Amino acid sequence: MTTLTEAAYYARNIIKYGGVGLIVLIVGQWGISSAIRAYNLAHPPYYPPTMTYGKLPPIVFPEKTNPPVTFSLQLPNDGFPKMSDQAKVYLVYQPVDSLLALEDGTKTAKSLGFDGQPTETKTGVYQWTNGVTNQTLTINVLDGSFHIKYPYENDQLLQNPDVMPTNSAAIAMAQSFLQQANKLAPDLKDGEAKVSYYKISYTGLKPAASLSESNIIKVDIFRKATDDGIKILPSDPTSASVSFLISGSTVESKKIVEVNYSYAPIDRQSFSTYPIKTPQQAWSEVQSGNYWTAEAATGTSTVIRKIYIAYFEPATLTNYMQPIYVFEGDGNFVGYVPAVNSSELLQK
Repeated sequence: MTTLTEAAYYARNIIKYGGVGLIVLIVGQWGISSAIRAYNLAHPPYYPPTMTYGKLPPIVFPEKTNPPVTFSLQLPNDGFPKMSDQAKVYLVYQPVDSLLALEDGTKTAKSLGFDGQPTETKTGVYQWTNGVTNQTLTINVLDGSFHIKYPYENDQLLQNPDVMPTNSAAIAMAQSFLQQANKLAPDLKDGEAKVSYYKISYTGLKPAASLSESNIIKVDIFRKATDDGIKILPSDPTSASVSFLISGSTVESKKIVEVNYSYAPIDRQSFSTYPIKTPQQAWSEVQSGNYWTAEAATGTSTVIRKIYIAYFEPATLTNYMQPIYVFEGDGNFVGYVPAVNSSELLQK
């Protein structure tokens, strides 16, 4: 007959070893689950490109002639970067109704301080003037882009300012302008803002070495990268499609002397995947001259040292934002090659 002492002894052992066993079971289950997750991360399931939008229109780059350049290749680790065989293509918002385009443009003009009737300079492009501030506003009502200009080159008072705004103040001024005009989209607000210095000269603006030597600050506001961390690049990778020239004037209407705004809203939640070229295929196109020069090299030969995927910011009215291969080389060379397989593009 089991005594109370023996029963207590057995009970304690059951609790002790049972607890240890339970811990081992939990830890083992956690370890197995972690191993499965790690394996899935290292070996994600393959999904073929969806190609929901059918064949895509080719990317339209601004017209430019490629200067004769001889290329060679020197990449990190002496090899092409590893790329996926597919990339996302995003939808670009288009104006809802072209009949209301002028009305929308007029509202934008009023929000920027321009009243009165505009003059149509060419189809879809209208111009307003402000006699008080001596500013001119040009709006392309078909795509929403606009340009504001004050003739700062002819204003002697701007050439020797008492105090230039700091970098942060110039950026804040540009963002505040966009906010007041209801043009500060989230991907501009969260994008990178770059500052560069210039000096007014008889032949236009010339780069200045520092803030103290400048009388014009340029603020470029680039779009935020995609959720995958891929850059969105305009036709000139050093100059954003939304930019400002800011002076050191204390007169409110002369603080911002020029604005360039070209922006197409992108639906970052609506995309489809498409097969893309390999880096080797894109490099072959560069060698054969089938690329677009974003920034020309300073010489007749250049060494390509970097290849990566980016997105080309739409320069003209289009329905899609497509990926490109970017080639960077010596002499400040930057070249673009459409990344989507040619077989998935509409024929020109």
